Parts: sequence; structure tokens; C-alpha cells
Amino acid sequence: MAESDSGESTSSVSSYISRSSASSRLSEFVDAKTELQDIYHDLSSYLSSFLTILEESVLLRDRQMLEHLCAFSSRVEAIAKVLSRDRMKVAFFGRTSNGKSAVINALLHEKILPSAMGHTTSCFCQVQANGSDETTEHVKVEQEEQHMELSALKELASAHSPRALKPSTLLQVNMAKNRCSILDYDVVLMDTPGVDVTAQLDDCLDSYCMDADVFILVLNAESTVSRVERQFFKDVASKLSRPNLFILNNRWDKASSLEPEMEQQVKDQHMERCVNLLVDELGVYANAQEAWERIYHVSALEALHIRNGHNQNPTAQTQERYQEFLRFENDFSNCLAESALKTKFGPHLQSAQKILNQLKSTLIGPFIEKVSRLIEENKERRANLNAEMDDWVILMQDDREELQIWFEQLTEMTQRVGQSVLNEQINTLIPSAVLSFAHPFHPEFPAQIGLYQRSLSAHLDELLEDRVLQCLSMPLQEKLFQMENELELQITDKSYNWQFIYNVDCQSYMVDFQPDLRFMFSLGFTALWHRLEGNIPLQASAFRMPKLHNGHKKCLPLPPLMHGNHWQMLESLVKSKGSLGTVLLSALAIRSFSWPIVLILGGLVGSFYLYEYAAWTTAAQERSFKRQYVRLLQQRLRADVQQTVNGFEFQLRQHLAKVRNCWEAKSSETLSDLEVRTSELTKQIKSMEVLQLKLKKFRDEGQLLASRLADFQETYLSKGCKL
Repeated sequence: MAESDSGESTSSVSSYISRSSASSRLSEFVDAKTELQDIYHDLSSYLSSFLTILEESVLLRDRQMLEHLCAFSSRVEAIAKVLSRDRMKVAFFGRTSNGKSAVINALLHEKILPSAMGHTTSCFCQVQANGSDETTEHVKVEQEEQHMELSALKELASAHSPRALKPSTLLQVNMAKNRCSILDYDVVLMDTPGVDVTAQLDDCLDSYCMDADVFILVLNAESTVSRVERQFFKDVASKLSRPNLFILNNRWDKASSLEPEMEQQVKDQHMERCVNLLVDELGVYANAQEAWERIYHVSALEALHIRNGHNQNPTAQTQERYQEFLRFENDFSNCLAESALKTKFGPHLQSAQKILNQLKSTLIGPFIEKVSRLIEENKERRANLNAEMDDWVILMQDDREELQIWFEQLTEMTQRVGQSVLNEQINTLIPSAVLSFAHPFHPEFPAQIGLYQRSLSAHLDELLEDRVLQCLSMPLQEKLFQMENELELQITDKSYNWQFIYNVDCQSYMVDFQPDLRFMFSLGFTALWHRLEGNIPLQASAFRMPKLHNGHKKCLPLPPLMHGNHWQMLESLVKSKGSLGTVLLSALAIRSFSWPIVLILGGLVGSFYLYEYAAWTTAAQERSFKRQYVRLLQQRLRADVQQTVNGFEFQLRQHLAKVRNCWEAKSSETLSDLEVRTSELTKQIKSMEVLQLKLKKFRDEGQLLASRLADFQETYLSKGCKL
């Protein structure tokens, strides 16, 4: 193949400029395709980034939004795949033997497709450059994987070959890009069988040719437009809105050589009929001037011979026809590029703009508004939580002071009620409980008396513990319950069931108790003195030996036998508690009264003595035991009242300390929970603010993509094409 030859070297500068212009327009398609692919690649990344943002935003995730975004992504990916396959397509039509294959060979600068006289092309042949993953030239039947060498084309596509393919078959002819410049611009040339070969080609034409950007009707200069050709292009015009249609009157060298004097008349006749077809019948062009510029009179075979160097010295007529072919090549290349840009990339451009607009109006805009609204709501909630924390701190301080007041009241109540209850039980409960105690009493057996005492002590222990706890714990429990209700603490679920621990252990108090169960006459001096000693405090004896500071006793003279003061003498005699006192008192009575009175009184005392001695039974001894027990137990319990009450207060303070600790823990927990919630809101706000910045930056990227699409439209799609 020769890119330049002697024929082309003789062409005018204008034809060279025209070819350069055509190549420039074709290159625009490649540039536009690359740029639009880049835009769609960035758009796909743009959607993927937005999808990542949505998936990471757990709190703002919207299922419907995700579905819309996935639908956009799928649509973009599908269009990107179509873009990678989109090429400029030229479909050649005409009756058999009109030279369609010869025109394609002339465009390729080399005889690639089989061409000869008569019906030659047996099937649809799609001539294209190899794909990016294909390196060797080959031919292949559509939907088949087998690759065949380029030389097989002569047998498969030639109607003269016994291996010729059926007219409905599509044969792909994949050639190297450097074979021809037109293939380097993603141009696909579709050669078709003659429209008059068979009537069953309509479906194949629809499948293989209706997506063409330019249609070229190749006529035979020796004949005119046939009915079949007219009908075919009427069908094309009905399916496509104003298709780009070129008419080549091929083999014009034959027509001019047969009747050179009639060449202009024949050309005018062809022009008239072609203009009528394009304007009146098909309505492809608005007027005759536009149609005139799309009609050419050429010789494809001559053009091929000049281009491959077989015709070194073309005649003036040949050179003129070659210039016409160059004009056709330039016009069709310009229109092809313009049409392909609009038909291939126009819808994709609109789709991308529509996706960006929908993304902005239905996803990004509402999402940014939603994030902004949530930021404001979270800031308001955080402010409310901060105010709640401040109020809670003040409330905790007030409750702490009220708790202290309550604790002091409860402590004072424990001291007051505890002393009152203990004294009441000692003075009232113990005598009645001991008196009502029923248990076998055997004074003649010392061991039995010890068992009796232990049983009585155990009985009193249980009774005292129940009564004291009932009279002291219940009021304190009610007071605690009242405190919790008034302060709304709700911190001690078991406070109402709390009670004191009180172990009296009477046996330990009476461990050294030794009851005196001897008979004692009630009118005897000892008994009288015991009763008198319990009610009337006697004066201390003046004859007691005082103790010196050093511990030695001072020796005093013995007192006289008879004292001047009768009461002092009586005290001395009674305190002797012996027979000497009785004798002295009897002598004093005889001296003071007459004998008869003394005898009568002695008889009465003796009778009463005998009565009491007879009444000194086991029951009397038990009563005496109980009186002695009660008197000593009361005495010792009274001595420990304050200590016991202090123990109650200590238990209460321990419980109140637990109450305070529990309240402090729950209050701190509430405050900590508020702080955690505030911290979480702060984190969410910061995260949403970062997301907001991302979305705004994302929106700016979308506007940049929209600007790139607008620039693409202005650069490649706003230039008018003369149709």
C-alpha cells in the first residue's frame, strides 16, 4: 500500500487541505470518545465514592437511596461498556455490480474486499480495526470463535466461491490500524450484498446497518436509480430521522468514455433524479442545493489504481474524477464524524447529565440537608444534656444537704426512741414477763435452779429482742421510707426491711446471780431492815473507820454499849443482825412496856411467824427467786441502756453510710450516663460535620463533572453538520 503516489502528488493544495480537514474531524471522534470514556470512568468512581459514604454512614443509611445509587452505578457501567465498543459506522448499499466493494477498497487504499464484474459480495462484510486485545489480522464469522487468516476473505465473501457465505451472514474483517488512516479513527465500513440479491435481507439490514451514521448509495453510472433502491431508502428514511445519505455515481469513467459528448447531459440527468430522490421522495435534505452537495460522480477503480501506484500518469479526466472522489471522501468523513459524535455520544452525554442532575436533586442535595438538620438537632440535644447535667449537679448538692439533715434526724430519733423503748421494756416488760414465766421449779436441787434460770433468761432474750426491734425498727423503717419518697431517691430497695441487730443475752448479765431462798420472817429484824434499807436511807454510822489516803486505818475507841440516841442504838442493834440484837431489843421492850403487853405482842408475833413458816412453800420460794432476779436484772440492764442505744446508733450510721454510698453511686452513674451521651453526641456531630464537608466536596466534584460534560458538548456536539 502506498500512502502517497504520483497521482496524489499532482493533486491541488485544496484537496490536500480537504483531506487534512477530514482526518482532523475523524480524529475528533477518537478524542471525544476517549474524553467521554474518561468522564464516565470518573463518574463511576464518583458514584462509588458516594456509595461508600452512604454505607459508612450507619445512622443516615437509607435503603431507597442506596437502591437508586446502585441503579445509577449499573447504568453508568453499562454505558461505559457501550462507549468502549462505539465506532463510526458507514453502510454501503446498491444493486449488485455497482462497485460497493471497489469504493471501500479505494477508501482503504488497497484491494481488501473481493470485487469483480457481476454479483461478487455474497454476505455482509464489516471491515474494522483490530480490538485492543487483538494483534493479528483475521476474519471471523459473527458469534463464532474461530479466527481465519485474511486470505480466507476471497473465498468466504466472494459469490463466485463454492465456500461463499449466505447473504444473511456477517463476516468481520479485522485489520491492523496502520493499514489505513480511516481505520485508525474507529471507523467501521459495512459492505452489503446487493439490495436486489434476495427479498429476505430486510431483517439483516435492520440488524447490521440501521445503527450506521452515514449511508452511501452506490449507483452504476450506466443506469439510473432502481425501484428496489428507492424502496430500500424509503424504509431507511421511515426508521431514521433524516439519515445522512450520500449518493455515488460510480464507474463514471465508463459513462464518459462511451459517449463523451453526452457526458454532461447524462450527469445532469443523474443529478436530477438523485436530487428528486433525496429531496422529494425521501425528504432527507431540505432543498436541491443541499442534495446537490451530496451527489458525486466518481470511479472507485481509478481512485484505487492511483492510490496504489498502478496509474502513474492519470489523464486530466481521470484526475478530475479522482478530485471528485477526494471531495466525497472529505465530505463524508466530516459528516461521518459529526453524525457519529451526535448519534453515539449525544445520548450518552444526556444520560450522564441526567444522572448528575438526578443525583444532585434526589440524593446529594437531600442528603446534605438531612446531615445539616441532624447536626442541628444533635447540637440542640447536646445543649439540653449539658443543661440537664448542670441541673443534676445542683440537685445532687441539694439532695446531699437534705440527706445530711435526714441522717441527723434519724440519729437523734434512734437515741431518743431507743432509750425510751429500753427503759419501758426494763421497767414494764421484764417484771410481767418474769412473773408470767412458767417452768418447773425445784429449790431443793441446785442444778435444777440453774436450769430454771437459763430457761428464764432465754425466754426474756427472745421476748426483749422481738419487742425492742418491733418498737424501734418499725418507726425507723417508716422514717427511711418517708425519706426516700420525699427525696425521690429510689436507691434502697431493701431499706424498708432493714432492722437493728439486738442480742440482749440475759444469762450473761445474771451469770453470777446467787438467789437467797432461806426462810426469812417478815417481821424479823433482818427482813424489816431489808425493807427499811430499800426505802429509807439510814445515816451513816459515825463509828466507821475512815480510810486514810495512804490506805491505813485509824484506830478509834470502841463505842459505849448504850447510846443516848435511841435511833442510833436501834441502827446499831439492827445492823448487828444477830441474837445479841434481839436480846437487847427484847430487854429494851420489857423495860419500856409492861409484861402482859409484851406477852401478848410476843404471842401475836409467834403466831404470825408460824403462819409464814408454814406458807414458805416452793411457789413462795419461786416468787422470791423471781423478785430477786428481776431486781438484779433491771439494775444491770439500766446500767447498759446508753451503751445499747449507742450500738443502735452505730448500726444506723452504718446503714445510712450504705444509703449514702448507694445514692452517690447512682447519682454518679446518672451523671456519667449524661456525660457519655453528651460525648456520643459530640462524636456524632464531629462525624457528621466531617461527612458534611465530604458531601460538599462531593457536590463540587459533581459540578466539575457537569462542567466537563458542558465543555464536551460545546467542543464536540455544538458544531453544525450540513445535512
